[in-house]
Amino acid sequence: MESINQKKYTEEDRAKEIQRAFVKGKTRDEIAKEFGYKNYKTLDIYMRRKNYCWDSSKKNYVPAQSRLEKLNIDQEASTSSNVSLIISMFQKGDTDAKTIAKRLGFSDHRELAAFMKAKGYKWSSEVGNYQKVHGLVMEDDTHAEHSDDMQTDDGNSAMHVNTKWSRSEIAQMEQFLPLLDMLQRHRDKLVDLILPGSGAGQVPRYVVPGIFITKSVHMANTLDQLVREYSKEKNISQRDIFAIALIDFFRRYGYEREVEVLLGSNHSR
Repeated sequence: MESINQKKYTEEDRAKEIQRAFVKGKTRDEIAKEFGYKNYKTLDIYMRRKNYCWDSSKKNYVPAQSRLEKLNIDQEASTSSNVSLIISMFQKGDTDAKTIAKRLGFSDHRELAAFMKAKGYKWSSEVGNYQKVHGLVMEDDTHAEHSDDMQTDDGNSAMHVNTKWSRSEIAQMEQFLPLLDMLQRHRDKLVDLILPGSGAGQVPRYVVPGIFITKSVHMANTLDQLVREYSKEKNISQRDIFAIALIDFFRRYGYEREVEVLLGSNHSR
């Protein structure tokens, strides 16, 4: 009897057969083996190249665009309720920031803090909760959030482990906090740079706020041909190709903050 990895499928049929295998209750490693992949990671790379992404809630691969649209809709619907829920949980005072972050699906309390900052809230140590920000916000305020949660293994605050540090030494260390924060925010990009191929097949998708307009540009016919071929081969629209190219260009050559504001505004609509 012919095994699965010996059958000849079209690319789309192969992706759908992989989806059906998950419906039958098989694991990612089992399916990877059946379809001739080394492990589930190489299977994942193949599916991402075919414009599918892993949905942990469905335990299956779904079309990347529909997943993105669903996430965007869910974010818009739940943003205000999440902010209220976070504030309410802190008001109860029966748990700490790390626990709240975990319950609400954030990777850690720093991601929770970044979420609240993006929604226009700042941590107030006086009231022990987030408050709506008005006027200018100092960047250093972010680094002070939930400092009481930064504990070492012996239970002491990480900021007070070495009591012999002088003020000048602390000041010198604090000047690197913005850099460390930036490295943390761009960790995935750094991994891709350090480990070539780690992001193979991953095409970023952006949901840009605003209305669509028609804009005519002149380019060499050879570039136009590349755009058409890539669009067809990777199953991505030419509009998305140009949007991704422009956003990455602005980020690389001096408009990173403006791009982050633009994309950030889409999550607060």
